[in-house]
Amino acid sequence: MNYIEILMIGCVLLPVIAAPVAYSLRRRSAAVSDGFVGAVSLITLIFSVVILFAQPKTVAIDHLFLLGISFSSGGMQSVFGVLCAAMFFLSALANSAYFRGEPRTERYRAAMLLTLGSTMGIFYAGDLLLLYICFEIMSVASWTWIAHNETPEAQKAADTYLAMAMIGGLVMLYGLFVLYHDFGTLSIAALRQLVADGGSAGKLLVPGLCMLVGFGIKAGMFPFHVWLPKAYPAAPAPATALLSSILTKSGIYGIVLIIVCLLWKNTTFALVLLCLGTVTMLLGALLAVFSVDMKRTLACSSMSQIGFILVGTAVMTIAQDTSLAAGGVMTHAINHTLTKMSLFILVGVLYKQTHTTDLNKLKGAGRNCWPLMISFLIGGLSLAGVPGFGGYISKTLLHESILHEMHLQQGMLPGILEVAEKLFLLSGGLTAAYMTKIFVKVFVQKPDEGKRPIRLDAGSLIAIVPAAAVLLIMGLIPGLTYEKITAFTASSMNAQPISVAYFTLENLKGAAISLTIGALVYLLVVRGLLTDRKTGDYTRATTLLDLEDDLYRPLLKLLSFVGALAARVCYSVTDALVYSCNWLLHLGSTQRITPGKDHHFSHYYKGYTKVDPIIQTLQFELMLFGIGVIAIFVYLIIHL
Repeated sequence: MNYIEILMIGCVLLPVIAAPVAYSLRRRSAAVSDGFVGAVSLITLIFSVVILFAQPKTVAIDHLFLLGISFSSGGMQSVFGVLCAAMFFLSALANSAYFRGEPRTERYRAAMLLTLGSTMGIFYAGDLLLLYICFEIMSVASWTWIAHNETPEAQKAADTYLAMAMIGGLVMLYGLFVLYHDFGTLSIAALRQLVADGGSAGKLLVPGLCMLVGFGIKAGMFPFHVWLPKAYPAAPAPATALLSSILTKSGIYGIVLIIVCLLWKNTTFALVLLCLGTVTMLLGALLAVFSVDMKRTLACSSMSQIGFILVGTAVMTIAQDTSLAAGGVMTHAINHTLTKMSLFILVGVLYKQTHTTDLNKLKGAGRNCWPLMISFLIGGLSLAGVPGFGGYISKTLLHESILHEMHLQQGMLPGILEVAEKLFLLSGGLTAAYMTKIFVKVFVQKPDEGKRPIRLDAGSLIAIVPAAAVLLIMGLIPGLTYEKITAFTASSMNAQPISVAYFTLENLKGAAISLTIGALVYLLVVRGLLTDRKTGDYTRATTLLDLEDDLYRPLLKLLSFVGALAARVCYSVTDALVYSCNWLLHLGSTQRITPGKDHHFSHYYKGYTKVDPIIQTLQFELMLFGIGVIAIFVYLIIHL
C-alpha cells in the first residue's frame, strides 16, 4: 500500500476518529476545540490536494462488510474530494464567531468531523457498497446540524430531513440488492466496463431509478426537495453553508455515477431526469422570488441551481457529444459550491449581529461593510450568469449543450429540449431578480436610525472572501482555470476536453436574454407587486401547494391510519379465535380457571416524562430504517 492509498483512507478515517476527540474537548476552551476541528479539516484538505496531483489509485480491502470495499481516486473523484475538504475548512473558520456563547457546540463539532469523513468516503469510494455506507453515515451525522437549535421549527425540519434521507437510503439499498443479484458486483469500475460493453442494459433501469431517488433526495431534486427550504433556515449558518455547498453535491456526484456506470445513453432515464431537473430549476427560482427570508431565499436558490445541474446531467446522458454538458455540470457544481459557501457564511454574520434573517428587518444592515457587500455582489452576479464571473462560464456551457443537442437529436427530443432551453433562460432571469432583491434591501437601502454597523471577524472574512475571489478570477480567465478542470475530469465523465469561445456574441446573447428577463421580473413583480409602497417592505406571499404539509404528511397520516386499522382488525380476529378456542375447550365444564394478577410485571409513570428531541428523532429514524429493511427483505425473498 503506497502513500496515496494511505492518504485516501486517511481522508475518511482521520475525521471520523477525531470526532469523539472533538466532543471530549467540550471541557476545554472553545478556542481549543475550534482549533482542533480546523486543524483536522486542514490536514484532510492537504491530503486531498496531494491525491489530486498524484496518479489515480485504487486500493481494495477484501472481506470487510462481507463483500469487501475499495477506495479510488482520479478525475471527478479527486476534484470533489478537494472541494469537499476545502469547504469544511472554510466553514470551520467561521465556527468560532458564530457559536460564541452558544450551547451544545461540542455536539456540532463532533458531527461536523463525522460528516466530513463520511462525505470524503462518498467521493473516494471505489464501489457502491462503501458509497452507500458513507452516504447513510453522512445523513445521520448531518441531521444533528438541522436539529441543533432544538426549537420546534428545527425539530420539524430535522424530522423531515431524516425521514426523506432514510426513505431515500432504503430505496437505494433495494437498488443495490437488485444490482448485485443481477451482476454479482458493486464495483464502480466493473459496472462501468459492463455498460461500455453494452451488456444487460435493460436490467439496469430499475436499480438506476432506485439510486436516483436516494441521490435525488440529497441533491434537493423535485419532488423530494421538501426538506431543503425548511432545513436550511433551521440549521446554523456554517452548517447551512455545508448543506448547500457540499452535501447537495454528493447527490449530484451520485447521479453522475449512475449515468456513467449504469444508464449511459438511456433515453428513458434521460427524459425522467430532464423533466425533474427542469421543474426543480424553475420551481426553486419561483419560490426564491416570493420569499422574504434571506436564508430561505438562498435555500430555494440552491434548489434552483441544482436544477440547472440536473438538466445538464440529463443532456449529458443522451448527448452525441457529451463534452459541453459534462463541462457545464462540473463547472456549475464548483461555482455553486463556492457561491453558497460565501453567501451562507455571510448570512451567519448578519444573523449573529442582528438576530434575524427577515429581509425587511435587515434593511441596510450591510450597507457600510464593504467586504460583505463586494462578496455578496460577486456571488450574486455569478449566480445570475453575468459575463466576467464564474456562473456565466458554467451556464454558457449548459445552455450551449442544450442548443447543440437540439440540432443533433431526432424525434420528440428536439422539441422537449427546446422547451427546457426556454425555461432555462427564464430561470436564469428569475435568479437575477431574487439576487437583486436581496442586494438592494440589505446593501443599498439606508438602515433605520439606531442600527449598529456590521462588524466582520477575521475567521468569517477568511471564509467569505476567498470563495468570492475565486469566482471572479476563474470567470475572467476560464481557459486557464475551468478548462483545465474539465480536461482533468473529462475521462471520468465519458467526455473529451473542451475549448470554447465564451465571450462571442452568440453566447453573450443568452446571458443578455436572462438578464433582461431578470430586470423585468424585478421591476414589475418584486417592486411592483411584492413591495409595499408606503413602507418599502417586501410583502409575504404564500405558495399554492406545500408538498410536505399539503400532500406528504396527510398521506403519511392516512397510511398510519390504514396500518393501525389493519393491526386492530388482526388483533380482534386473533382475540376472537383465542376466545372461541377457549370456549370449545371448556365446553360443558363447570370450573373456570381465573388467571392471577401480577402487580410487579411492569411499572408506568403516571406523569409525563420529557424525551430529548434528539433521541426522539433518532428513534423515529431507527423505526423507519427497521420497517424499510424488513420490507426489502420480504420483497426480495418473494421475487428473487
